[in-house]
Amino acid sequence: MYFAMDEIGIENTEKIKTIESEPDRWKFIYDVAKAYGFEGVHFTPSLYKNFNLDLKNIPDYFHEFRLSLHFNGNPGITDSEYDIFDKEFEKMYEIALKHNMHDISIHPPPAYKISSEKDLAMDYLSKSIEKWLKKLKPNGITLSLETHVAGDYFLIDGLHEYVKFTDKYPDLGVLIDISHNYYNPEYSEHDIVSILGNKNVKGLHISDALRGADFYEGTHLAIGDGTIDFNTLLKGFEKFTDLYCALEIKANNVGIAKSIEKLKIYQCTEQALEPPITT
Repeated sequence: MYFAMDEIGIENTEKIKTIESEPDRWKFIYDVAKAYGFEGVHFTPSLYKNFNLDLKNIPDYFHEFRLSLHFNGNPGITDSEYDIFDKEFEKMYEIALKHNMHDISIHPPPAYKISSEKDLAMDYLSKSIEKWLKKLKPNGITLSLETHVAGDYFLIDGLHEYVKFTDKYPDLGVLIDISHNYYNPEYSEHDIVSILGNKNVKGLHISDALRGADFYEGTHLAIGDGTIDFNTLLKGFEKFTDLYCALEIKANNVGIAKSIEKLKIYQCTEQALEPPITT
């Protein structure tokens, strides 16, 4: 298990927008990850687009970190939508291959209320997963499906339906979004470990959550700002030695620094950590 940087902090996000040259922006990202003490970097294309950075241009010095890629796209229910997703995924694959990334993760498609459309969406998702598992596996890259399972918003309704689908593909990885699964639909920490703890878990999206609040105020919180028991969760998944834990936290720099410090304490890290703020 290792911790990877996703969000870089509110102040750092504002600062990178003032940096003019692309090489200097990449160096800033690298320095932020080092200062926080992350072992990995979890790249989300939409986030780096906001930084005016193209993932095709990731500098080689990032290979010091363990790298993964979160492509938050999904196939639609028409041939043209599938083709668009497939072409975009091909670009993600080329980036992952070039930079020795070990996992690419995707979202389930959005919810479809008509049963025939839901069946079609499942067929296209299966088609995509089967194709890319065959292509990624020989190159040492895993493919993971995120546990977005709020049935009103996503195609898959609940964690039991999720594992029923993923069990059909033994090589398909599981990426658990802790904040989403705790918030909606509501699963306890023990539920999450019980349902997913013996599956092919490749990663965790880690952030705190607070039930009973508006979605944007109750999810993706700094560790300690919600009510999730991370001690139970980390211990429940500690057997997965190569598990990446990407901090998907929307907070200021101090919030992210304190979050990784607390998580490492939960992980029984003995060495005291100095919480760096900015670079």
